[in-house]
This record gives sequence, C-alpha cells and structure tokens, in this order.
Amino acid sequence: MNRTLAGLRVLEWGAGPIAAAYCTKLLAEFGASVVKVEPPEGDPARACGPFPGDARDPERSGLFAYLNAGKRSVVLDLDKDAGRTNLHRLIADADAFATDAPLAQRRALGLEAPTLRAAHPALIAVSMTVFGDEGPNADVPAQAIDASAVSGAAWVIGEPGRPPLAIPLLQADWQAGAHGAAAMMMALLARRRDPDPESAALGESIDIASADILAAAAGTNGVIYLAHGLRRWVRAGRRAFASGGPYPYVILPCSDGAVCLIGRARQEWSRLVQAMGSPSWTAQPRYQDLQAMGRDYPEEVDALITPWLMQHTRAELLALGERHGFPVGPLRTAREVLATPQFAHRGFFRMVPMPDGSTLTVPGVPWPSPGSGGAPPRLGEHTGEVLGALAPEQAR
Repeated sequence: MNRTLAGLRVLEWGAGPIAAAYCTKLLAEFGASVVKVEPPEGDPARACGPFPGDARDPERSGLFAYLNAGKRSVVLDLDKDAGRTNLHRLIADADAFATDAPLAQRRALGLEAPTLRAAHPALIAVSMTVFGDEGPNADVPAQAIDASAVSGAAWVIGEPGRPPLAIPLLQADWQAGAHGAAAMMMALLARRRDPDPESAALGESIDIASADILAAAAGTNGVIYLAHGLRRWVRAGRRAFASGGPYPYVILPCSDGAVCLIGRARQEWSRLVQAMGSPSWTAQPRYQDLQAMGRDYPEEVDALITPWLMQHTRAELLALGERHGFPVGPLRTAREVLATPQFAHRGFFRMVPMPDGSTLTVPGVPWPSPGSGGAPPRLGEHTGEVLGALAPEQAR
C-alpha cells in the first residue's frame, strides 16, 4: 500500500453512492484511514450491482466493494439526537471530511461550510455537489444528469434531430470525487509546506461543483467552433457528426467486431490507403479533400473502406496499423478488457476479499497501487470500535 497519507484520518458521509466514496477511495489508496458513516439502511451503493450471480445482496455489491474496500463502516441514525451528536464528534476527531450530501441537508445538521469551519477550524472539508454551495442553484435538488444538462455537455451527445443524452455512467459524480480528492491533497500539501506552525491549525473548505467540471470540458466545443466555424459537435451513431475534422473519425465493423479509425492528418490517411493496397478509388479527386470527406460525405467513404476492414480481424488491423503507422483501435468487450495483457502487466485489475470469504475482481486506479487493503466493510461493522475509541466526552 502507498503510505503517503498514512496517519491521515478521513471521515466520509454522503447521500450519493459515488462522489464522496470515490474521493475517499483515492485517499485510501495513498494510505489514509477512512471511516464511512452510513444510515441504518446502508449506503445507496449497497443496492447497486453488479452482484455475483445476479443475486441481490447488500454485502456483495460490486460497486460498493470497488468504492469502499479497506474502509470502516459506522452506522448513525441522523434522525436521532445521538446520531447527529456522534457525527459531529467523529468530525472533530478527523483531519479531513468528505461529503456529497446536498447543501440543505448539511445546513440542517450544522455542516455547511461556515458553521463547520467555525466549529472545526483545523478541518480540511470538501463538499461535492452538482451546483456547489453558492449561487442561485445551490439549493436546487440535482443529480449527475443535471450537471450534463446545465453545463451544455448533453447538447453534444446524441443524434441530430433527437433529444440530447446525458453523459453515461454518472461521470459527473466520478469526476467530482476525483477533483475532490485532488483538491484535498493539495490542501494537505500546502499545509505541510507552510513554515508557519500556526498554519497546521488552519483548515480548508473546498466546494466542488460537478456542473463546473463538465462546463469546463464542454468548453472544448468553443475551440472547434473557432477552428472550423461549426455550430455544433455531436456524436451520431458510429461517428462524431460535424466533428470539424478530416476523415476518418469513425467506428466501423471488421470480421470479428469493430475498430475505431481516427486520422487527423494527411499522412495518417495516406498510410491507411497504403495499408489497404492503394485501391484505385483513393486516387480520385473526390477522395483527396479530407475535410470534405469528413464533413459532407463520410458515409460514402465508410462504404468504400468497410469491405476491406471486413477481411481482417481486430488483431490483424491493429498489427497493420502498427506496421504502416495509422491510428486504429479495437473495440473490446468487458471480458476481453479483463484479459488484456497490458492491464495484466500493470496489475490494474485486483482481487478484493469479500466478507463472506469469496473474492471479487474490480478495477484499480490509473497509477500502480496495490490497493487500500482489506475487504469492504459489512454495514455498521466498526460502529462500536470507532465510537468506542473516541474520548469519553466525545462519544455517547
């Protein structure tokens, strides 16, 4: 285990299954000790699959196992005075606090940034919500789909003439968690580097808004507009419709699946043509203007390339790409991804021990790390241990 954050005590309390849990998972990867506060019914992730054998079991959720391996679980009923008191006392015992609970819920518990800062001046606290804690939307109930909509990101996903789509797989929540962890580590780094001994008593209140994150990403469409004068960049079916770039920018079938071809330079197209054996049609003037091919008649060129692709497997096309120097990427199934030699060499997928003695294969993180260690906690498994370790005046 990476021990960079060894000794750091992190408390996690949230309302969503991902943002706060992913933030503290990344901190745990660096050796932080994470206590997870759950309601009596359990964290929402416990109800989310996948489940081994498709048998629903809150103690065997794949999502929960991935996000919470190595953490300790404390159950608190925040509808009761004792639960609220113990939450505050756990915060007082922590170095850092991560939450994705809505502002209204935090305010009702006295956990909004000003009150939290006044009560715990040394605490580094990060909140991760859709709209953040300031502005006219701060109190608006929202989820990841709202971040996709308000940021403009959803506007560029989907086929022309049809309703827009949200960024899939709750990416707004994952991104909020990643940014929350990075911000918290920067606050810790600043504290450690400050020569003033009194700085150790100065905490931070970090406000992460996933709508801001996606709006920054969606801003890349402005670059496309400036470069190509296009009003819209959308994904339509197998291609990036009006992507503003030359041909190819497409996913096409081959003999055993599909491959992605993205060539943005003349030499890349020339190398693809060479790999195809320089068919006669490629010499025609109509197929010399890559911008027109990508903008005006890409399906026509797709139809000319596809028969050649269908003569080859994904592996053969990848080998041809490496030999001739044109970009091609095979589309893999989840099972094939698990068997990818590159991931195996880096130890990206890892086996997490489950409370019942079984193991579960889960993804790792994008840097070499053996993981936070341990099994995901059973619901409330560490309640007595954690509360019992507080000073007598801190626990009830």
